[in-house]
Amino acid sequence: MIDRPAITRVRLQKGRYLVKRREIWYLESCQAGQQSRRSLGTGDMQEATRRAAEGVEPLPPAMARRKAPAALTLTKAAEEYEDWYRKNKRHSGAERLFPVLWLFVQALGEERDTRSIMRDDVQRWVDGRSDGRSAVTVRGDFARIRAFIYWLARRKDAADMSSCRGIDKPKDDGMTKEAPSREKVKAVIGKLRSHPWLADFATVLAETGVRPTELCGVRGIDLRDKLLAIVPWEDRNLKSKWSKRTIQLNQTAAAVLQGRKEKMFDKTRPIFGNHLGKVYGEDSVYHLFRDTLGGGHLKKPPEALRMTLYDFRHFFCSEHAAPGPQHMEIEALSAYIGHSPASTQTLLRWYADQRALRRGAPAGLLDEEKEGKIVEMKMPGS
Repeated sequence: MIDRPAITRVRLQKGRYLVKRREIWYLESCQAGQQSRRSLGTGDMQEATRRAAEGVEPLPPAMARRKAPAALTLTKAAEEYEDWYRKNKRHSGAERLFPVLWLFVQALGEERDTRSIMRDDVQRWVDGRSDGRSAVTVRGDFARIRAFIYWLARRKDAADMSSCRGIDKPKDDGMTKEAPSREKVKAVIGKLRSHPWLADFATVLAETGVRPTELCGVRGIDLRDKLLAIVPWEDRNLKSKWSKRTIQLNQTAAAVLQGRKEKMFDKTRPIFGNHLGKVYGEDSVYHLFRDTLGGGHLKKPPEALRMTLYDFRHFFCSEHAAPGPQHMEIEALSAYIGHSPASTQTLLRWYADQRALRRGAPAGLLDEEKEGKIVEMKMPGS
């Protein structure tokens, strides 16, 4: 009969062992690179095992097995995203986003695990949206779904961002409507002079190209001589990080804003605020704008005066992208209106004709032209 070697080492679990030294069993452990040994006071292996189990300590987090997170369904994910979005983003954005998001959830399956969403799922949904809808609409809808999936990936670790990469989207080959002419803009502003402040509001829109919502939230303290800071505050969020900026005003815009600021008692309130000193909603301003152009009593404006508040921004971009003394370098124009300086595709596609370079504050667009003389405003020190 062959004598088998006596057992002197037994593995209990990862990092924990029973080790026999002479006649006594010891508990050895290795945690976070630190080794330790403790006597169990017995020579019997079964008793040593029992005593080791009674005195076991929990493994450190690095050694403990991580439990797989519970599956997150599309319905639950959409509900959490909606709660987060409504607390942190603009109300108008939520009204456009969530009808599209819930269509996406229904198309893929309300109980679908968000981790199972693949590129093919997103592509099929985009292809389905392309039927009977414009390319601009489909691309905008895709951008909203992509933002949702990226949010899941970054904040919940519950989606794969690559599922939104390489998606074939319909091309936008249409033409945008023509920007209003200088004569039409002047005629509209002239009609608005019957209102206490709408003519000033429209003049600043035309001379700066700022978004109507940005101008609604501009406060007296945001204006310093000819520098205007467009910043978020408690009553006004901005569209993107590029929207936060400081721009140099031309003489016309600076005079309008400075004149209104001097009449304000509380400079921390909006320059174009309502009677309570609060920020006007863009929709409310547009209703006043349209009603004034139509002559009141909810009448439609005549065709010659029919514009939207955003048309002033298109007018600004069109005038300053065209060649001539008012031309601005395309990267500077993009940054001035609150786009990413590197994102110039929209301006290049619809407005730009790069045959001149110009820096500094934009030239006045609505001032009466002086025959034989062009006045340009330059940045200090240029």
